[in-house]
Amino acid sequence: MKPLLVLFRITIVGLLWSVFFIEGIRVILLTNWHFDVFRPTHWLHAWELWSSGWVIDEAKEWAFILIILTAVPVWITVWAALSVVRWEKIFKDISLIPVKIFNYLFGSQVKKIADTAALKVVKKKKSYKEIRPKSLRPPLDDSLPAPDKQAFSPERRATLSGTPAPRIPTPVPQTPKSEPKEFTHSLFELGDNEPLDFDLFAEAETKPEPQPKPEQKKPTRQETPPNRKKNPEPPAPPAKPRSGSVNSTFELLKQKGYEIITGATIKNTFIDFIGVSSNQICLCINDKEPGDWLADEERFNDEEPLWFSESSHRISPVRKADLARMTLQEKLKDADISFDITPFVIEQIGNIINAEDMFDIWNDLGVKVTRIDRGTPKEIPLFAKTLEDADGAPDKAVFEKLKKLLRSIA
Repeated sequence: MKPLLVLFRITIVGLLWSVFFIEGIRVILLTNWHFDVFRPTHWLHAWELWSSGWVIDEAKEWAFILIILTAVPVWITVWAALSVVRWEKIFKDISLIPVKIFNYLFGSQVKKIADTAALKVVKKKKSYKEIRPKSLRPPLDDSLPAPDKQAFSPERRATLSGTPAPRIPTPVPQTPKSEPKEFTHSLFELGDNEPLDFDLFAEAETKPEPQPKPEQKKPTRQETPPNRKKNPEPPAPPAKPRSGSVNSTFELLKQKGYEIITGATIKNTFIDFIGVSSNQICLCINDKEPGDWLADEERFNDEEPLWFSESSHRISPVRKADLARMTLQEKLKDADISFDITPFVIEQIGNIINAEDMFDIWNDLGVKVTRIDRGTPKEIPLFAKTLEDADGAPDKAVFEKLKKLLRSIA
């Protein structure tokens, strides 16, 4: 496919260049010497002058001869040079200029709209009352309609079968006797006015009394239970946690000779470690966000610079480190303390996709972006190689004053 593309490019460029070159030569010769390259009579006249011993003694005549003699070499040379140029890439870049301008002006807004549309819709879970299975027992509710008592009465049966209904003698009311109530087999007596009281065993005396269990002899101090070993093995010591990036940063600062302050907050930004030497302060922010990130340090519509992932975005940690540096510089100036502040953003487990394009911008901001542990890409320098050795231990009084100052601006 590539040789065909090159052949097509050479053919198109040759045709266009030939038309332009021949027409240009024709216009030049007509304007200055009234010589038309498309008329055979003009060529015949020039040949006759040459054959008759034409003496060339004027500059204009020399120019005419040079143009005629160099026309073909110039045409071929320029054709070869133009064929090497990748015109399709140039035309493609020119056609994409409006798209680039649109992305530069409205790219951030379109990105935010796309991120908002890509958010997953949270489906509301059903409550237990909606998903629990239906009960197999009938509900105990007096408000439900009662069954039709006349549905299977003797009169109803006689009407359906066509036989005369049997006569039922009228019951004679009897005076209630003071007899003990018989034990019913119903577990619950649910009446309108009766209390919910029942006895599972009417005759407690018929139930055999439980016999006491034989007491088990407890082992004395001299006796050893059969299940217990005489010489129990000591429990194994708990495994030590593996050192992560936080410990690595701490250890590197210690190795370089810095005094360390941990867990400080400056300008609403959490600083994991602050390394202090005699004249230097290192603000170290460990970036613990996983995944691929597209860094962007430009502000748009007075918003803070953002880093974008496939599903979310966040404020640039480089911007946070820069704001923390500026805030601490002002506080140190007010407290009459002199230090050189260097902010570090240490990529821990994430990957910055466009890191190579951002190095110049980060250098202009004065923030050093480094990596440690599983931070990528490899083009980002390691924190151990970027961090310089401490230039001496800080003064104890100044160090304590610095700690108090950091606690006051948290």
